This record gives sequence, structure tokens and C-alpha cells, in this order.
Amino acid sequence: MVEYNCVVQEKHLSEAIRPDLVAGLKRVTAEILSVADDMVTVRFTQIPHGAGYRGGKLSTTSLVRGTIPPGCEQPVRENLLRSICSMWAGIAGCDEDELVVSAVDSDYVSK
Repeated sequence: MVEYNCVVQEKHLSEAIRPDLVAGLKRVTAEILSVADDMVTVRFTQIPHGAGYRGGKLSTTSLVRGTIPPGCEQPVRENLLRSICSMWAGIAGCDEDELVVSAVDSDYVSK
């Protein structure tokens, strides 16, 4: 099972593109980790407008926090993270600097 929790800023990321982001996460994950897309879950957490700041300014940063099967080799993990970043920026129309992507092994999370 692969799980993503996407933390986004209200009024910065349109809810209308969320289905495209979910589809993109499932596609990229299926291609790189060789898992069926029905084994990928995605949920969104929205930070209310005015509650997220970075550098003293309203934040435009999104976070994509993934939990992936254990044993993923570092080059594969790096490819996954780069691909997610590129896909997200392309769909959301944001700079890659506005996105933080991480992926930890599921057995690490359960410890």
C-alpha cells in the first residue's frame, strides 16, 4: 500500500485540479514502484488561508508526504520524488520551489 497526504494552502491550489493530482500521483507511483493504482491512496489536508506563512509571507508551499513499501532503493526513491515534483508542478502551475515531497518506508512509520 502507498499512501500520500498532501498538505495544501487554501486559495492557492484549486480544488478543481485535485482529481488530476490524484491521477498523476497514482500514475507516477504505479510506473516507478510497479504497484497497482488501486493500491495508492491520496488525501488532502488544507491549511486555512492566513494560517500558513513562510519567510514572513503567506505560504504557497504544498507538501506531498508519501509512505511507500519498505525496501525501495535510493535511486528508485529519488526518481519517484523527482517525478512527483515535476508532475505536480506541471498540473498545479507552480514552481518546483513551492513543493516539498517526501517518501518514507511504511515500516519506518509504524515504529
